Amino acid sequence: MNGCLVIIERELLGLLRNRRTLLILVTTSIAFAAVVILKWPSSGVSDLNGQQARETWQWLTYAMLGAAILIVPVFPSTSLVNEVRGRTLELLLNSPLSRASIYFGKAGAMLGFVVLLLFATLPAMACCFLMGGLTLTKVLGLYGFLLLVCTQLVVIGILVGTFCRSTEAALRWSYGLTFAVTIVPTFPDFFMKGDDSPIARGAGWLKLVSPVPSLMQMLDQGSVGGSGLVENRPVLFWYLVFTGLSIVAGSVVCAMRLSHALIDRSRSQGSITDEQSLGIRTARRVLYLVDPQRRSKGIPLFLNPVMIKEFRCRQFGRLHWLLRLIAGCAVLSLMLTLASAGGAESRGVHFTGAIIIVLQVALIVLLTPGLAASMIAGEMESGSWNLLRVTPMSAGRILTGKLTSVVLTLALLLFATLPGYAVIMLIQPNLQAQVRQVIVSLILAALLSMLISATVSSFFRSTAVATTVAYGILISLFVGTLLVWVNLDAPFGHSLVENTLRLNPLAAALSAIEAKGFQTFNLIPSAWWISSMLSLVLLIVLYFRVRRLSQPD
Repeated sequence: MNGCLVIIERELLGLLRNRRTLLILVTTSIAFAAVVILKWPSSGVSDLNGQQARETWQWLTYAMLGAAILIVPVFPSTSLVNEVRGRTLELLLNSPLSRASIYFGKAGAMLGFVVLLLFATLPAMACCFLMGGLTLTKVLGLYGFLLLVCTQLVVIGILVGTFCRSTEAALRWSYGLTFAVTIVPTFPDFFMKGDDSPIARGAGWLKLVSPVPSLMQMLDQGSVGGSGLVENRPVLFWYLVFTGLSIVAGSVVCAMRLSHALIDRSRSQGSITDEQSLGIRTARRVLYLVDPQRRSKGIPLFLNPVMIKEFRCRQFGRLHWLLRLIAGCAVLSLMLTLASAGGAESRGVHFTGAIIIVLQVALIVLLTPGLAASMIAGEMESGSWNLLRVTPMSAGRILTGKLTSVVLTLALLLFATLPGYAVIMLIQPNLQAQVRQVIVSLILAALLSMLISATVSSFFRSTAVATTVAYGILISLFVGTLLVWVNLDAPFGHSLVENTLRLNPLAAALSAIEAKGFQTFNLIPSAWWISSMLSLVLLIVLYFRVRRLSQPD
């Protein structure tokens, strides 16, 4: 127990001495205060039935869950990776401390930070409580529920850190698993709402893995997706069961993996197809469209060597992995569209198109920082930027190669999701012009996301910091502007909301498909011009930053 407390003191004090931690806590307090100010009664007197207080509480609740999903995975996922790279994990493993003490010490320190993060929301929650309509039991139950969610995210982050070798990979996998556990399980049930097939029933049980349905039931808001259906099952009970089991299982696996194997990780030498017998080479030529074990050819003179280097060195950047990712996205897009086509008559094709657009933008926001935020920061952190500087390549050629590698990957991902729109046009052919507008908006969203992440990468020397900042900016752009739209007429007027939405390519795509709530906004082509101008400005800034970094010290 004493050893665990020593680790907690060491980790928590180191975390609190970090300027980023103070910035996160201050930003969280200001953001939650802004939510209360937006929903505070203009007359200074709340309504007697407590409806306004409950509405403000719901806003705060979802904001707290969103803050937990975005902030909590950062520190636990990179903690062990930094220990391995700093050679301090050797000291811990050679100390008298047991593996369980080390794990629980690190987890306890991260939970200490979570408690501070929840304390940062107390002033806003106290204002909401003073408006009336809430009980202390509900508020305490909410904080207990969020603490459980954060505990699960901490365990996921530490577990990811035991498998990754770099902070970039740890952040990417941690955010991916976080979204896979908290957000993704709600979408299948959202698409197949009202269906009685076995797949729909399975999707109804899958959503219980996510904390969102449980939170909605705590807020007395029914089920995810609405559609007039109310969830009568004990959603909170089943979520507590799953979360408890996942926390216990993850803790056991993490404690078992804390050994010297994390330090001395041997990489498999693998085998090269070109060195195998003629029969094996012939069989693999027939079985594989792109043989992952075939020796790479030389780089032709007409290709940018930096682009080839990015594809060959990036994790999952080889062609066979890209083909698998594209095929998976194409199949998933088509399956989701066909699954929701059964309810197209009752909910409308516009509803299906809006969901596909939101999923595509979510995929762009999730993947782009992992691809582009390490573009410059990763090279600076590893020291390989000095090798690029001594080459005869200009700053423009280096930047072109890196941007091209990301552009091609995002373009392939966008093309992979086009089958969903083909099904929409098959159901309702008169939507061809609107689908073209949606595709243009999505292209601009991908381009803007890439340039934001790449520009952020040029200002930092740490991949973890650059990736976190890129995620924060993209989420503020795509989600923060929609918060202004949600407050339409309370207190923001129509013109202010429209001008704010012009900054968001996602809103432009939803307006083009005539999604519910966006029919009255005229965002195209003004939103396209704004996104294009922002992309041009970011590209210029990025070029001058790369040129500055390429010069001798």
